[in-house]
Amino acid sequence: MKNEKVLLIEDSAFTRRLLRGMLKDLGFQAVTEASDGLEAEKLLKLHRFDAMLIDWRMPRQDGAEFLARLRAHDNPVTAATPAIIISAHVDLALLQKAATLGAQSVVVKPFSLQVLKSHIDAALARPIDHAAPDARVDMRPFAQPEPVAGPEPKPAPENGAYEVVYL
Repeated sequence: MKNEKVLLIEDSAFTRRLLRGMLKDLGFQAVTEASDGLEAEKLLKLHRFDAMLIDWRMPRQDGAEFLARLRAHDNPVTAATPAIIISAHVDLALLQKAATLGAQSVVVKPFSLQVLKSHIDAALARPIDHAAPDARVDMRPFAQPEPVAGPEPKPAPENGAYEVVYL
C-alpha cells in the first residue's frame, strides 16, 4: 500500500472510476476525485496531495487553466505538486503548453496500467522498471514515407500528429 495522496481531476465519471481502479491496483488507497479544475481548487484549500492526474479537456476550467493556477498557488509545496496530464487528444501544442506550465509528463488515453505506473513513479521520483514491456514511451514525429513507384504517396500529416514509439 502506498501512502501518497493522489488528486484525480477528470470530467468523465466513467473515466474517473476506471482510473481510480487502476490507482488502487497500483496500491494507492488515498485517491480524491474532482470533476474539473474549479472543484480541484477547492480541494487544494483543504488537502495536500503528492501527485495529480489532470485531464486536459474539461468544462468550466480545463487542465491548462488549472495547471497555471496550481503553479501560481500561494503555498509553495502545493505549487510544486507533481502533475501528470492525461488526454485522448495530444498534439505538439498540448505538449509544449503542458511543459511550459510545469507538467511532469503527458499520458495519451487509453493507456496501460504499466504506463500509468511509470509516469507516476517518475513524477514521484521513484526508479522506473525498464524491464517492463511498455515502461517508457517516446514521442517521435511521423517519418516521411519513402518514395515508391506508382501513384503519388500521401504526405505525412502536417497537423503536428505524432506516433507513439515504445522503447
